[in-house]
Amino acid sequence: MSFPLFDLAKDLAVARSGEGDRGADDRLLRRRIAGIAWAPGAILVVFLAAWSRSWLVGIAGIVLLLIGLWLFAERADQVVALARRNFSRFSAR
Repeated sequence: MSFPLFDLAKDLAVARSGEGDRGADDRLLRRRIAGIAWAPGAILVVFLAAWSRSWLVGIAGIVLLLIGLWLFAERADQVVALARRNFSRFSAR
């Protein structure tokens, strides 16, 4: 079963992959992945908030989801550099 929106996002990302600036293309692909991941993530947050019967869980979950997806889409290189710098101290011991 194929979903037209997913296919469109994949096709556009693949079509743009041959263009000039590679860093901008990687960011575009990460933005598309974050856009696709938004809907299932939001649904899970709503289910968790309903299960726990707390609207605070829902608000905090949506905020954390948005921050996480933004970090993934826009600042992935900086997050990876930070993680490598922090975890390299533990692996050297």
